[in-house]
Amino acid sequence: MKKFLILAAAATMMVSCMQTEKLNDDLRIADVPRVIGFNTISEKATKATVENLEDYHRTFAVWSTKKSNNDENAPAEVVFCGDSLQDIITYDDDKMAPNHWTYSPYRYWDKQATYDFVAVSPNADIIRFNSPDDVADNGGTFITVDTINGYTLIGQNLQTSAAPGVSEMKIGFKGGENEDTDLMTSKKETVNGANPVPDVNMEFKHILAKLNISIAKDPTFDNVKVIIDSVKVVGLDDSGFYFEATSNTNSNWRSSLKNAGYKLMWKNNSGFELPNSVEQGDKHVAQPRYFIESLVMPQPIDQNVEKVIVDYRIVSTNKNNEVRTEKYNYVLKLDDSETRVKVFGANNNYFLEKNNYTIKLTVKPNIITFDASTEVWTNKTGEGTIVPPAQN
Repeated sequence: MKKFLILAAAATMMVSCMQTEKLNDDLRIADVPRVIGFNTISEKATKATVENLEDYHRTFAVWSTKKSNNDENAPAEVVFCGDSLQDIITYDDDKMAPNHWTYSPYRYWDKQATYDFVAVSPNADIIRFNSPDDVADNGGTFITVDTINGYTLIGQNLQTSAAPGVSEMKIGFKGGENEDTDLMTSKKETVNGANPVPDVNMEFKHILAKLNISIAKDPTFDNVKVIIDSVKVVGLDDSGFYFEATSNTNSNWRSSLKNAGYKLMWKNNSGFELPNSVEQGDKHVAQPRYFIESLVMPQPIDQNVEKVIVDYRIVSTNKNNEVRTEKYNYVLKLDDSETRVKVFGANNNYFLEKNNYTIKLTVKPNIITFDASTEVWTNKTGEGTIVPPAQN
């Protein structure tokens, strides 16, 4: 787990933060100044496996204020203001002292003050902390910067049309041109400067949902070709306003549909042939490929609205070497009772933030089977069968 300090980087906004220059004056003269440093991780379902923030983003913005331990009536003073250029943080592979994250000018611990810290990644362009002048204020929270339009997804798919992946790519929602942004916010951290920590430990969580769709060919179909032409998800909301609350059971997003043609899409004009199974011991195991890997605006599942649509072909050859091609159009409604339970849980019909949902489809004679999972990214699994049109 790498340690992080903060470095100035791109993107600034006009906000109410008032930067203070009093930090060095607040240090006791006899003390050796100690730089405020940071250690950051991405929240996981279990802490056994820790993901480094730089795996997702190489920047984050931090807000911090301090309050005097000697005068409870003294106003809070701004230490870091994430809306400003000075406090957008950049990861640098070449920086080794004091570590890979640094910032300028350095801030130093005031041993007669208590500090509060919050942060957002990759920056404060889309989500910001709304109480920058007093981070300790329990009424402060993360909100969408654009209070008129909110934030809108474009429907980026990490899986390429040429070669769907054997696994999730996970990384790539950077927020650049033609990219969606994997938005992350941190827990609040409080540190008494009288007992400064080596690094402020900032833990981030994803605040959007993520959807993956994989398709495999059942081993009983190894004697035919199954060609996937397109996979799409329709009916989803693409836009929303965020106000982070304390509840972990309900979404903090208020979603809506902004662009009528919004969909998640994989398409190849020549199609992609699913691979045959492989032998593992005494079994033949199907080999899935990931066709959709996209961020999703947290939102409820509506009746007969959100759907997964797969266009595919089955190509077979008889003993006379005659080729037969049959086209199929398969529709999976996410509000279907069995599907909803398997994908979202028995008492849920919602894409929840920080959940990573995976729908696994398998093409086999007369039926398509599926299971589903989600990880925190919070894990859920399920199994079931869905019957497509009968084949000749």
